[in-house]
Amino acid sequence: MWPLQPGDVPATFADTTLLDEWVSFRPATSVTEGVARFVEWYRAYDRG
Repeated sequence: MWPLQPGDVPATFADTTLLDEWVSFRPATSVTEGVARFVEWYRAYDRG
């Protein structure tokens, strides 16, 4: 692990209530699943 770098945010919190009200969207993917899926996509991405 590296120490926090300039511009790094130590913690973030999002209230998606308005998003849900506006577009009926409520995120349901956990961070663990999302990161795993991103890594899988990135490894398969053809950088040609």
